[in-house]
Amino acid sequence: MSVNGSIDASVSGRIDGNVRGDVKTTGKLVVSETASIRGHIYATDLVVHGKVYGDVYISNKAHISNKALVKGDVNAMVLEIEEGAVVEGAIRKNVMPAPKATSELPAEAAIAQTAIAPADAAGSVEEEQNTSWF
Repeated sequence: MSVNGSIDASVSGRIDGNVRGDVKTTGKLVVSETASIRGHIYATDLVVHGKVYGDVYISNKAHISNKALVKGDVNAMVLEIEEGAVVEGAIRKNVMPAPKATSELPAEAAIAQTAIAPADAAGSVEEEQNTSWF
């Protein structure tokens, strides 16, 4: 599968295809051996087995496997690079900058988009929560 455009998720995930655009997640991102990302990556944790052409901003731990290729700067608090991995760029230990938003919503629109879950008989709020997009 190929994606032309950015991916923005609030759950962990795995990419097995090609992405032309930034990938942002507040969880863990796994880039498989068959994957290629042409854009920046923003994540909490990262495991790279495939190819990344762009800068990487990881707020916790990044792991670059021995089959990986990263052409861009790697910014992570903790970094593991296996022997045989290729990293063509600077390596920095710093906190991830906030990704630039493509469009800002007014406060009223943000409140209007917030979903309110129905209350059950006991009066508690029922929530459906995704934990992964694997």
